Amino acid sequence: MKSKSIKIVFCCVALFLTLVAPRADALGNPPSWKEEIAKGHYPYHRLTAADFPINDAVHKKYGMHTDGFFRFLYHDQWTGNDGHFIARITEWNVWSGFDRNKSSRKSWFKYVQETLPHEQGHLDLSELHSKVLADMPLDKLPIGEGRTGEEADADLQRKMSAFADRFSAEGQAEQDRYDAETEHGKNAAKQREWTAAIQARLQRDGIHF
Repeated sequence: MKSKSIKIVFCCVALFLTLVAPRADALGNPPSWKEEIAKGHYPYHRLTAADFPINDAVHKKYGMHTDGFFRFLYHDQWTGNDGHFIARITEWNVWSGFDRNKSSRKSWFKYVQETLPHEQGHLDLSELHSKVLADMPLDKLPIGEGRTGEEADADLQRKMSAFADRFSAEGQAEQDRYDAETEHGKNAAKQREWTAAIQARLQRDGIHF
């Protein structure tokens, strides 16, 4: 039995625009949140201005930049004979949150408080997307195949990497649509509409701070 861990990042920006609450039980937890936090990866929480370090050197077009992330850890086993082996995932754990390392705001940006609700929406969407992954049945995840157990295991790793890329792209597509429809939070009516819809989804999925 082997374990694999992959990190995926959702990237979100505000055009003009910490305190960590207890972890929601809707998703899993990493082996150690203490270690994750030491790396700048925080559990899902309500964002504040303190979550965004000032960095004028990156994403120069934007006043704020928010990154959410999800990671998954899996154990797999392979079985087979006569030159045909299959590797299947037997244990599956997903956790997610806020990546402070890749999130920032500009020193000249004066609308942080006004923009926080929009940025919270980005983190909320990331968490909702992660919940879909966390709830995925084991038999819906890729399997690896090969002439030996080692080949099957390597095939599974390749397929999981491609699976993670596809899943990340799907999540990013919704993040981009959120920005486009709300005009990065500037369209107040659309922002209210999205916020209400997101809150309803969070409640339905049992996700909370």
